[in-house]
Amino acid sequence: MKKVIFKYLSVFLVIAITGCSTDDKTIDKVFDELQTGAFLRFVSTSGGALNKNDVSSTASVTFEFDGQDASMLSNVEATITFIDNDDTDGAQQSFGPISIGSVAKSEFTTSSFGYPEATVSYTLAEALAAGGLTAADITGGDRFILGLTVTLTDGRSFGPGNANGNVSAIGGFYSSPYSYTSLVVCPPQPGVWTIDMIDTYGDGWQTATGGGGPGITFSLNDGTVLEVSLCSAYGPRPGCTDDYNQGTATVTIPAGTSSMVATFPGDYYGEIAFQITSPTGNVLADYGPGSPAGPIDLDFCNDSF
Repeated sequence: MKKVIFKYLSVFLVIAITGCSTDDKTIDKVFDELQTGAFLRFVSTSGGALNKNDVSSTASVTFEFDGQDASMLSNVEATITFIDNDDTDGAQQSFGPISIGSVAKSEFTTSSFGYPEATVSYTLAEALAAGGLTAADITGGDRFILGLTVTLTDGRSFGPGNANGNVSAIGGFYSSPYSYTSLVVCPPQPGVWTIDMIDTYGDGWQTATGGGGPGITFSLNDGTVLEVSLCSAYGPRPGCTDDYNQGTATVTIPAGTSSMVATFPGDYYGEIAFQITSPTGNVLADYGPGSPAGPIDLDFCNDSF
């Protein structure tokens, strides 16, 4: 019986040794063939909104190179892609990705974490030129996408098309989306806006309630509310223009204002007409008597000098 048990143990031992040997060789082969990639960790970004009315608007990304030894870094190529989201003009003008330059290894500095670091930026004018467009071809809601592809000295490249979920996860230290999207926006032109006002009956503006009532209000993103109107013979309104027949008022929009909503409270007696002219000299609103209450349609995107 002892001999039989001993034989079984010997067989099991041989199988166990053989199995471990086979597994070890498989694991060794996997690790021998495993290749790790490189990625670009975004340190900071700016220019998530590009102002159509200011082609000097700039988008910028500062990034670190990691995942490989610094000696493996060759260069980083930057591309621009345009997504045309405007269906109203009947023209599809999307383009890209188009190369807008590259950053050589020699142009990198050393980050606070000890990694190679560089910054890529572009102006709206440069992005438009890359695709043969002008500011007139874009509007609010369109997008520009800055793409980054890192190339190693062994010829391998890593960019937006080959980042897995772990690398491209948002918010982590190793987050590496390889791309940065900027939205085209249309803030109001800064400067003096002119409001020409008329009351066809000649007794001033009666809005909303039929008395004095509120005038046209301009609400800015910083909480400022500006109001203009003709004075009324039937009720006081502070800051109104005295002539009951017609008058001109102005509001000054400071530089850096990102949004402005103009609201008309309504024409109680069907006597009110007005025009709103931007600092560029373009008439953005022309309302006749009887206009209803609500936001005033001001097309900032097509307001250029």
